[in-house]
Amino acid sequence: MNEKNSSNLSSLLIGIAVGAALTYLFTTKNGQKIKDLLLEESEDLLEKLGKALEEPKEKLIEEKEKVHQKIEEAKEVVQERIEEKLESPQLRPVPKKSIRRFFFRRPGAES
Repeated sequence: MNEKNSSNLSSLLIGIAVGAALTYLFTTKNGQKIKDLLLEESEDLLEKLGKALEEPKEKLIEEKEKVHQKIEEAKEVVQERIEEKLESPQLRPVPKKSIRRFFFRRPGAES
């Protein structure tokens, strides 16, 4: 019970403080000046933040395009090499006898 009452009391005090600050900002001339100053500063800060975020975004887009280009080039190289291998087979045939020995070894016989 005691924790609940202290929580309610702290919420009440925070609400009173926020209400008093808003009342000061909206009703007094000094408060309106402070409010206008805060709004101007926040606009400037948001503008700077927006500019700071645009530059890395553009760099990421450029790098993404470069990566896609490299992937396409690699695909072309791989395709060319596959075609070369298919056109001129350089694989040596595996003798059938060695395949039979591999699959049908006699127990105890070592080659």
